[in-house]
Amino acid sequence: MKKIIALLMLLVSLASANAKACDWSSLKLQQWNNRNVYKWYVSGRVLDDTCVDWMFMIYDFQTKKTDTVWDNKGICEVQFNKKGKYKMYLKVWNRCKKCDTALYREVNIIYFPKCTFTYGMRSSKGNNCVDSIIGEMSLGPWTKGDTCWQWWSYIYNSKELNNLTQSDWDSMSNEQLYMFYDFNDTGMIFYQGPGNSARLIKYKFPRDGKYLVVTQWYNACLGQDTFFFTRITVKCNKVTSVKNIVRDEDLRIIGYYDMIGRKVEYMEVDVPYIIIYSNGKRQKVMRTK
Repeated sequence: MKKIIALLMLLVSLASANAKACDWSSLKLQQWNNRNVYKWYVSGRVLDDTCVDWMFMIYDFQTKKTDTVWDNKGICEVQFNKKGKYKMYLKVWNRCKKCDTALYREVNIIYFPKCTFTYGMRSSKGNNCVDSIIGEMSLGPWTKGDTCWQWWSYIYNSKELNNLTQSDWDSMSNEQLYMFYDFNDTGMIFYQGPGNSARLIKYKFPRDGKYLVVTQWYNACLGQDTFFFTRITVKCNKVTSVKNIVRDEDLRIIGYYDMIGRKVEYMEVDVPYIIIYSNGKRQKVMRTK
């Protein structure tokens, strides 16, 4: 009996020694998701040990099956194509010291049916200048009594967007635009939410440019959302360089001036200007649309 007790104590001692030998405190698991696409990234000093390996697994609560998932240098990406509940397991082990640990994250995938954004453009001045938007977001998956849903709308405009060529602006996919643009408060010129009233959008664009209207349906209980991109290009107050004006070949233009006498480099629409020629002649001009 004493020998059995001594052997058990030795085994416990060895197990404790192995447990202490493996320090998993630096291990980190980060998660990112865009709708039904999830990414996990495992990192930590402990992974520098060549004895350490890891494996990602996904457990499907609906089918009761577990699948091993491939990763690239600690980054694992999974697209869930069916509604339901899942669990991501990350198993990490040290084959030299015979110890291991596990981390997991739960995922709830929901559908976003009936999410639509209907809008129209109009002129705030009653002319050909289409500079205002009025639109409405649908309720989406919301049902009566459901308090989890929120509706948000944002409008972005920045030099980064305005500098895109019209071809790029029109042809970029939503995913490409999402990866290209830095969505920060600097470029956000309008937002509202999270209440039901945020579904109605009325906005007058302040100037010419490229505007990105983002409408978002967000389930706060599950932390999942979907969003639409609507691209608006406003071209009302066109400004043209005076260098593009056709000149009289027999005269040399001295300069272009506003009505106060200040020299200008550009002529705006519906604003009078004075052209001074080399022969002293003055001509009042105005650019129209």
